[in-house]
Amino acid sequence: MALDVVPFTDRFADRAAALLAAGHALAGEGVPAVDLADPGVARAGLDGWATAGPAVVALDDGVPVGFMAATVARVPGSPLGRVRMQHHASAPDGVRATYRHLYRVLSRNLVDIGCFEHTVVVAARHRDTVAALVELGFGLDQIKGFRPLTPPHRTGRRVRPRRARAGDLPDLVQLTLELQRFHAGGPMLRPALIDLHAIEADLRAALADDRRLVLVAEADGRPAGMMVADPDSRFTGAATIGIAVVTAAARARGVGGALLSGVVDWAAAHGYRTCGAEWTSANTVSDAFWRGHGFTPARYTLTRRIDPHIAWAGPHLDYRHRLPR
Repeated sequence: MALDVVPFTDRFADRAAALLAAGHALAGEGVPAVDLADPGVARAGLDGWATAGPAVVALDDGVPVGFMAATVARVPGSPLGRVRMQHHASAPDGVRATYRHLYRVLSRNLVDIGCFEHTVVVAARHRDTVAALVELGFGLDQIKGFRPLTPPHRTGRRVRPRRARAGDLPDLVQLTLELQRFHAGGPMLRPALIDLHAIEADLRAALADDRRLVLVAEADGRPAGMMVADPDSRFTGAATIGIAVVTAAARARGVGGALLSGVVDWAAAHGYRTCGAEWTSANTVSDAFWRGHGFTPARYTLTRRIDPHIAWAGPHLDYRHRLPR
């Protein structure tokens, strides 16, 4: 499949929006509808491409059959280039070839501006796209799943979560710190680097916002777990859990299930139709918990990390001074 890949311009936007909306038209069983299925929302999602980062389109005999656009940090030096769910799509025929052509060009554009970590967010049912990205060196990183608002399975232990109060804020911050330290262990191995001031400010805002829920559960008289739930920004009719943590000492005591039950009750009372959560695929504890409580994957974030040596050890590397005399 011979395709031409050229820079994305305004003249391709309407066709790109049509490809995007068509690709998200069917949510799949057990998965809430994503608003990108609306052509107007899909078109609005492409606004700002010119200033967000590099963007390319694949042409077949002059007709756009796919596009991919990255968002990069405004401050030079950030290694992350994000391709959000609204910033890529392909015609259903030839998905593999289209993504291979698109990423061949976009990856070089990202590396040229110092982005050595590339992420792409993909609907879980777009299996051809997931497979194409895996063949290009990406790996599954984050999973977002949903479950119906039926009561989750409860253990026989009596754990009664409550809404967090302002006085709980120091303990909530400590729970967040424990979560980050847990992610630094194997097999996740993520550096425990967070902005504590930003985390504290967000938790304080959540405590004061009636549209958000902060639940805390206690064990032995101390906060041992929490969940924070918000209206989902992308999936229609869903309340999604953001921060979710149970201390190591309180695991297997029904704390997580009790917190989830409280979130489900709150979501049902506020008119939501489903409950979502996002977790790290390599987190064996979280993956077992969310899947075990009925969450079906709806969205994946795939990540590829590039060796930064490519910044100088590229196609034009000169070896003449390294040859034996």
